[in-house]
Amino acid sequence: MIGAQILDFYLERPGLALLIFGNIVFLLGTLFLAFAALALRSRNDHKAARWRRLEGRWETKTLEVVTETAPAQAAWDLVDPKDQLRFVSFLLRFARRLTGTERKRVDDLAAPYLDQLLPQLTARQPERRARAIQTLATLGQRRYHTQIERSLSDPSPLVSMVAARSLARRESPDFAVSILGHLHRFGHWRPSFLASMLASVGPAVAPALRTALGDPSFDPKVRGVAADALRELNDYSAGDVAAQVLATTVDRDLLVATLGLLSHVGRAEHLPAVRAHLESTEPIVRARVASALGRIGGPDDIAKLTAAFDDPSPWVALRAAEALHERRDPVLSELAESNHPRAALARQMLKGGGA
Repeated sequence: MIGAQILDFYLERPGLALLIFGNIVFLLGTLFLAFAALALRSRNDHKAARWRRLEGRWETKTLEVVTETAPAQAAWDLVDPKDQLRFVSFLLRFARRLTGTERKRVDDLAAPYLDQLLPQLTARQPERRARAIQTLATLGQRRYHTQIERSLSDPSPLVSMVAARSLARRESPDFAVSILGHLHRFGHWRPSFLASMLASVGPAVAPALRTALGDPSFDPKVRGVAADALRELNDYSAGDVAAQVLATTVDRDLLVATLGLLSHVGRAEHLPAVRAHLESTEPIVRARVASALGRIGGPDDIAKLTAAFDDPSPWVALRAAEALHERRDPVLSELAESNHPRAALARQMLKGGGA
């Protein structure tokens, strides 16, 4: 009887019945999500605790293997098949703390499991592909260089950059040509970063860089990066190539990079190529010419630097003042004591306040 009365009450008020029913559903849904979150948290905590226990055991045994107080098999025996990739990740972190023969033993520990990373090189997520390349390069040394070199052409610029950085090592200058061939893909990276990456390979990479700098078929930006890398390497053999580039290119950024290179490695015979750009329409090029003449110029270039001090661009004037100061020429003192509109700049330079 009471149930029927309640039913009639709600039938007469369908809006109220719908509201109450909706609240009940919402409450049940909230409770379900809360229990699901707690279950997931518990599961993750359990998993994390398991990994901590495992990695604690692995670390102890890995230290024993590295110090040669236990054979490698002792560590491998602790690795369950389903945990092998996790063990590789652990070794990746562990290896970054070591060098020399101790590091080599860590690489040997990882060797049996690295092939399992190869399928990840074709994973849909670029981050997984990049992580796999980084791991193979760090723990696999030259064993996987073919796969890493192939990843330079990966559709993802992130993966391609990770591959390039992995190949740019002192022990592998032979990969420089491949890296340079893909360098055009990294247009959003700073040229200085790319140059430092290439220069980090060491002097052995210089021949490939000189070839790229002098090759008109390369993108001018790539050639500019090669020039910057050669400058970091202080490669004096690059002077002749740089002078030839100055005589043939019209690309502003390449001119700037090449002039910067000649400022460091140029010789007297390269001065005509530098002077040819004194009247460039680009202020940054004229500024680099002034800097180069300050470094490698002869007595005849003092007049040219004095003229550059009158350049409409204050940046060119500044570089000319720096060049005169670097050459310790009395002209700068004369300008400082004169009524020249830029006498204050000359005085500042003499006091050591130059930029």
